[in-house]
Amino acid sequence: MNGGNADSPSGLFRADDPSELESTIARRAAAAGIVLDETAVRALAVQAIRVRARNDELGLTAIRDPEEFLERHLGECFEGAVMLPEKVEGLLLDLGSGNGYPGLPVAASRPGLSPLLVEASDRKATFLRELATAAFPAASVLHSQVQRPADLKEIGALQVLVTRAAGAWDRVLPRLAPCIAPDGTMLVWAGVHMETVLDRAAWRRYHLVERKPLPGRDRSWVWKFRVA
Repeated sequence: MNGGNADSPSGLFRADDPSELESTIARRAAAAGIVLDETAVRALAVQAIRVRARNDELGLTAIRDPEEFLERHLGECFEGAVMLPEKVEGLLLDLGSGNGYPGLPVAASRPGLSPLLVEASDRKATFLRELATAAFPAASVLHSQVQRPADLKEIGALQVLVTRAAGAWDRVLPRLAPCIAPDGTMLVWAGVHMETVLDRAAWRRYHLVERKPLPGRDRSWVWKFRVA
């Protein structure tokens, strides 16, 4: 990866020439066991460029280092996506999407999934809609604060629910168990706090299938659940 100033015209995140960024994304996906087609790679490059370009305005990420950005926002999403069946199909809901991670990379990695990005912030929801229009035609955005099944009553069963431990996730996720299809999956990017959360009675609504350590991270995992 190019560790130079990614915000300059010569950096990795160049809107006028994203070829190096696209190659880097494709290689990282392959390292996780995922083969992305050209359309998916191009879309994920557009997302990364736009997130960084709008970050000062919208507060989309605290990560500014180019290499760390790509690993945390793309590499770690690929590590989670590979935990899903290659041919999985249905609705993917990204709870507290914000910048479109992890929902869009997971959906790009498993093209049978249709991503629905849930975001409570009006400005970030608008950003996500613009991003979907520009690069992710299969994606839709729900501007809402989802906390209970009634908030998703018009959506239908979820095949996959993903979240990067968005606000109050430990209380909200158990409430959403009825929204997940019987053969569905929930992926949560979370740290050691999950070990405490799993002792709560409400979390008995889920069965922990596995947890996958994230490369280079100390006590951070992707946790895979099914409805109990």
